[in-house]
Amino acid sequence: MPKIEAYEAYLKGRQQQVKVTPESLELARRYHQQAIGLDPAFGMAHIGLAFYWMTVAHFGQHSVNEGVSAARTEVQRALQIDPTLADGHALLGYLAALFDSDWAAAEKHFDFPMAKQASFELVRPMYGGFLYLRGNAEEAVKLAERAIEEDPLDVWAHMNLHAYLQAAGREDEAMEQLRRVVELDPNQVVALASMVMIHAEKGEIAQALRIARRAYAVGRWFPDTVGLLAALLRCNGEEEESRSIAKEFGTGDALGDARAHALFHLICGEIDQGADWVEKAIEQRDSSMRFYLGFVICKKLRASNRWPKIAKMVNLPA
Repeated sequence: MPKIEAYEAYLKGRQQQVKVTPESLELARRYHQQAIGLDPAFGMAHIGLAFYWMTVAHFGQHSVNEGVSAARTEVQRALQIDPTLADGHALLGYLAALFDSDWAAAEKHFDFPMAKQASFELVRPMYGGFLYLRGNAEEAVKLAERAIEEDPLDVWAHMNLHAYLQAAGREDEAMEQLRRVVELDPNQVVALASMVMIHAEKGEIAQALRIARRAYAVGRWFPDTVGLLAALLRCNGEEEESRSIAKEFGTGDALGDARAHALFHLICGEIDQGADWVEKAIEQRDSSMRFYLGFVICKKLRASNRWPKIAKMVNLPA
């Protein structure tokens, strides 16, 4: 058993991590490092710190290469303490799937006993995320539904289910999950961004724009809010404000910039330009873009002649 003070710090880290804001993630890092300092033999504190590194890389708050490398280092430290730690093997599998689309490596890690059941706040279980990324949305849906049965108030269980439902073509059910998320956490910017995409795909521009403004107001740190708001303003004929917001896109070199450009063009129906930016984001190992490939935002892209190349880039059938 870990020291009680270390365990409390670890739990505080997990509590902060679910908010995924820059401020909450920095607090999560400090708590996990505090837990390690209080009890160097507490393997799960290293898993918590590894998950922090994966999360900041996923949401574009840190270099992917450095973030993924740091995450794997912390997992290895945890496994040196306890080689039987299923959470460590599961996280290695999820990292292989999310950032490298390496299904064989991921499967090997998930074959470790209990790894397919392992969970950590943002992905419950991690194996469900692997199934989604590999293209098995319906099986991922079942796992996410089970997670919600276990904890109906878990925001990220609902977030995961919404993602898998989108990929299964069940957009109305996905939207219901997003509404549940926003009831639980009104400022959950990732959920708000997804709501924008679904409304926009249905042609509900006024609703999409209203939510896009809200997402931008509470989560300007998230590049997706910039791309979505600029696109919806343009679709609504508000060109001047759209151009003003679009100045925040960046050149495409910083992580998240290419994704913001991609979302802008895809919302505006400019599929070829969107595909160019999607490819750049994938080359940058942008895992959020990797998730969006199954969303409604990429529905027209998946039906276009650009899809076979993109599918090949992430090791999926065209």
